[in-house]
Amino acid sequence: MINIMGSTHKGMVRNENQDTFKFNMTGEKTGYAIVCDGMGGEKAGDVASATTCKVISHFFDRDLKDDMTESSIKAVIFSAISAANAKVCSMSKENADYAGMGTTLVLVVFQDLQIHVVNIGDSRIYVTQKDAAKQITKDHTMVQRLVDQGELSSEEAMHHPKRHVITRAIGVGNTLNIDYQFYELQPENAVLLCTDGLSNYLDEKEVGTVVEKSIKEKSTQSLIDYANSRGGSDNITAVVIYRS
Repeated sequence: MINIMGSTHKGMVRNENQDTFKFNMTGEKTGYAIVCDGMGGEKAGDVASATTCKVISHFFDRDLKDDMTESSIKAVIFSAISAANAKVCSMSKENADYAGMGTTLVLVVFQDLQIHVVNIGDSRIYVTQKDAAKQITKDHTMVQRLVDQGELSSEEAMHHPKRHVITRAIGVGNTLNIDYQFYELQPENAVLLCTDGLSNYLDEKEVGTVVEKSIKEKSTQSLIDYANSRGGSDNITAVVIYRS
């Protein structure tokens, strides 16, 4: 049986929550999870994340079926993201209050043990197994680019003052590069989607342990509490997919 759970919190510092998430089963073995972290003015960030989540989930709820092929699912994903990008971009141009808004995006579409993965920005997806974990997305940030070019170490990147400057987001341009992966899970794997409000505090060695704790409790509240207990400097969102 496939289980999905999630929660979000504004954290201990921010006055508003610009994160949005949505998950749903669209068939007996098919479903999705979406996590967005908005950016922009006081209200624009949550508009961007909520709009993106709404547009993509509309496509998924309508089009994802159990009997679909891998290529058909990929086509639905790309159509949904393109529509969301166009919608947020249009809103940003038409309303001065929304100018410059955008959002990160991570999503998983699953069909039993096969998952389709997309990331845009610095929200992350981890695949875990008991106390072990692997980050399967790569941040679209200025600092990650420097790491890839060999100009920074991973340790230096964690404390770099510009580590949160993202290089890719939904809604900031008419065209968008989409990082897509197809991934085969093992039955014992779990999948964590989260915003940087959680991942900022996670050492990769800790991810599996905190996710395993949340699965035993059948709640993602412990993930929210984990980030808040370490400062909660940003909005926190976590969604976990697992089998029982």
